[in-house]
Amino acid sequence: MTERVFITGSNRGIGLAVVKEYVKANARVFAGCRKPDTATELQALAAAHPAQVTLVPLDVTDSNAIQAAAATIKEHTDALDILINNAAINPPGRFQTLETLTAEGFLFMLHVNTVAPFIVAQQCLDLLSKGSNPRIINISSDMGSVSMRYYGGDHGYGTSKAALNMLTRGMAHDLKSRNITVVSLDPGWVQTDMGGSDADLTPAEAAQGIHKVVASLTSKDSSTYRRWNGDTLPW
Repeated sequence: MTERVFITGSNRGIGLAVVKEYVKANARVFAGCRKPDTATELQALAAAHPAQVTLVPLDVTDSNAIQAAAATIKEHTDALDILINNAAINPPGRFQTLETLTAEGFLFMLHVNTVAPFIVAQQCLDLLSKGSNPRIINISSDMGSVSMRYYGGDHGYGTSKAALNMLTRGMAHDLKSRNITVVSLDPGWVQTDMGGSDADLTPAEAAQGIHKVVASLTSKDSSTYRRWNGDTLPW
């Protein structure tokens, strides 16, 4: 069966690599991105695979845009099997210290990294409820682990990902009756604009790991916190 997958933040980095991975797996991909007109590599991928890839305009901070994105997907399919909440921001650490992080910056990170995944999932519930082994994948980070917080700095990003992890736990409970699996997934330290060139993984390696973990998930895995390689992280 062809899997139907909605991926947010698909224009670059991990999101783009995950789109490519699912295209290779012959999935039907809905690629959400804020500015499709400037996402040249994603456009080229969609042009090369028109039956597989649909670009979906999506500003995750705009509730109306999220609702419109869900409506667009419904024009093409009656169900989703996988939602990957990937869109996120992480400003340079110098802007997230105890001395420099502003209320506005903090709130914007929480909006993009925590509130938006919740609203995207909310708008996709009807589609997911009709899917095969439906899964919501909240792309988190090991920086969202409270147990592993033995360092300072990066207050906005770490807090937003810890809050996302809390949402994963709550949503997993809420959606158990609908058989929708919800997990937090750390993609690893990846060579992207966010991760930097010294990171451990290429986007393709991270995407391969994400795909493998997501493919292995069943309802018994709901409410877990995983790494890209399948290992379990402490909350």
